[in-house]
Order: sequence, then C-alpha cells, then structure tokens
Amino acid sequence: MYDANSDLSKDWFVSYYFLKPIELQKANEPQYQRFKIFDSINSIKSLRERRSQLKIVYQALSELLEEGFSPFAKFQQHKLSKFNICECIEEYLKNVEGELKPKTYKLYKGRLNFFKNYLQNVGLGNIDISDLTKQDIFDFVKYFQTEKSWSNKTYNHYLQAIHTFLQYYIDNYEGYLENNVCGKVKKLQVFKKGNRPFSNASFKKTLEWLKDNDPYLYNFCRFIYYSCMRPEAELRLLQIMHIDLQGRKIMVPCNNSKSKITQYIPIDDEFYEVIKSMRLERFNPNYFVFGLKDAPAEKPVCERYFRKRFNKVHKHVFIEDLVTMYSFKHTRCIHLVEDGEKLHNIIKITRHRTLVELMDYLKDMGVILGDEVKFKSRSI
Repeated sequence: MYDANSDLSKDWFVSYYFLKPIELQKANEPQYQRFKIFDSINSIKSLRERRSQLKIVYQALSELLEEGFSPFAKFQQHKLSKFNICECIEEYLKNVEGELKPKTYKLYKGRLNFFKNYLQNVGLGNIDISDLTKQDIFDFVKYFQTEKSWSNKTYNHYLQAIHTFLQYYIDNYEGYLENNVCGKVKKLQVFKKGNRPFSNASFKKTLEWLKDNDPYLYNFCRFIYYSCMRPEAELRLLQIMHIDLQGRKIMVPCNNSKSKITQYIPIDDEFYEVIKSMRLERFNPNYFVFGLKDAPAEKPVCERYFRKRFNKVHKHVFIEDLVTMYSFKHTRCIHLVEDGEKLHNIIKITRHRTLVELMDYLKDMGVILGDEVKFKSRSI
C-alpha cells in the first residue's frame, strides 16, 4: 500500500507484481510486471476515509489473487486475429499515412505506438479491438499523467489520437466496433492563453527593424498581415500561380487550407502594391513565392525556416510574450475592427466558417464588439 506519506494531493495506490505469460517475456527484461490500482481511492478527500479505502482495496485484491485472479486473463483468452488491437493500430497508421500531413501523421504515429506498447506491457496487446474498454484507456492516460507528469493538454492529445483511431474503424469497417468507448473518457480542462496580437508600439518597431535589416522577412510578415494566411501551412507553400492580381484574389488550395477546401482571399489596394513591388511575373508561375536565397524558388523552404529567422527580431526589438509571426494576422484583425470594417468583410480574409467563430476569435484577443461602452462611475 502506498499512501504518499499521507499527502492527499498525490495519488495513493495498491501495487503488486505478477509473472508475465511466456508469450510476453522478453530477453533482458524483468519476468514480472508491476500493476497499480488507483480506482476508488483518490476520489476520497478525507484522510481517515482514504486510509480505510486503501486497506479495503488491498484486502480485496489479496483475496482475488489467492482465488486465481490474473491481470493477464484477457491475454490468455485471445489469439491473434484481424481484430487484434495492435494489428488494428498498425493497419490504421498504414492506411492514413497518405491522407495526413507528414507532421500530423508523425504525431499520431508516436502517440498510438506509445499506446500500443503500453497495452503490450500490461498484457492487453492481444485483445480484440472490441474488447478495449473505457477503463483500459483511462488507466493508460492516468498512469502516464502520474508517472510522466503529463500536462492536461498532452493527456487530451492522447485521448484524441485514440478516439480518432477507434472512430476510423467504426466509420470504415464492418464488424470491428459499434461504439467509441474513448468518447466516454472525460478530457481535462486546458486553460487557453488566447491569441496575442502586437501592441501598437512593438508592431511599429518590429516592422521598422525588419524593413531595415531583413527586407525579405519583412515582405513575408506583411503577407501574413494582409492575407491572414497561416505562415507554415499556407504562406510557406504559396505558389506564384495562386496569385491573381488582375482578379484581386489569392487561392489557398485544399491541400494547404485548414478546412481542406479551396479558398480565396481578397487583395485590397495596399496588399496589391506590396505584391506588385515583388515583381513576381519575372519567375516561373510554378515557383513558390518565398524560397531560399531570398527569392521565389522551385522548392519551398522547410518548416520553421522563417520562424527561426524571426527569432532574431527578439534580440533587437522588445516584443511581448507569446507574440509570434502569426500575431501579424491577429493584429490585422484588430486593425480592421478598429477601422470600422464590417464583420462580414473581415470573415472573407480570416476564412472563419461562421460569424460566431470570428466573434469568438476576436473576443479571445480582447476585442469588445458592439456599441461603444460608456460607464459612469462615482468618484471615491
């Protein structure tokens, strides 16, 4: 029994070791697997009652073990099949590799393989996918939240990866799953820090420094400001042929857009002059607008290229915490609101799906919409 030295803020548990089945034993690894029981213990806030519950769990577990209980019972009852949970994870990753962006796929692959290794280590590696329970998933995330000090955000990311994996089999295969048990595991609250725009002072000084010291990055940042495009996923992959100066619009192909739908961004007069000054007509239309060597090129720059370049600005200009290149987009939206632009026009640039989404986005940045608020306060 472990009582964390009577600290109620930490997890208490009963632990035991159990001999692994022959099939799970590996060379140079312990033959015994450690298990921890948290259930029904840590929800109790009274010191006396938690101690009592700890003893009850200990006694109950002792009796179960004496009667022949095995945590590897599920392993002993199942053989490898097409429904095997680990086989299903591998099949899912193979099938979606071409559908997801490389960065997204890498994250899913890492999280699901981590989950697969856990299942194998606790004797659940050979259960059918339909035998995976809500408790199995909760035990997984709860264990690593404690052992690895996962943040609430990381905890939720793993739940989301498992949920997406299970939903894939519900949506595409017959006979594998009927319900997504992961959806029943409650996600943890994550506190949003919100979108951070530039202050008026730092915005002006940043642009001045960029114009004098890095004209190419200056144009890249101005592109973010006027187009509200995502720097890494959209603007970095923008090709000259996507810009229609005569029609005053920029196309964001479905492969690059967040919504996976081809979208169009209007070009206003100020933005028009910025693009025109770059003289892109000199280059192959298939070239990417922002390439290496400070010019359009046949291949796009790598991810984080401009982000690393922008880090130099922080050494010379005071910029508020959490302000990044993406903040040029946030600042643009605030400027549009302050200049009295209609929301139905702003949404054409931000490409939010609804006005409600746009209003929530603006609210996160501290923008108060509606009539001017005038309070009359008493002097104290």
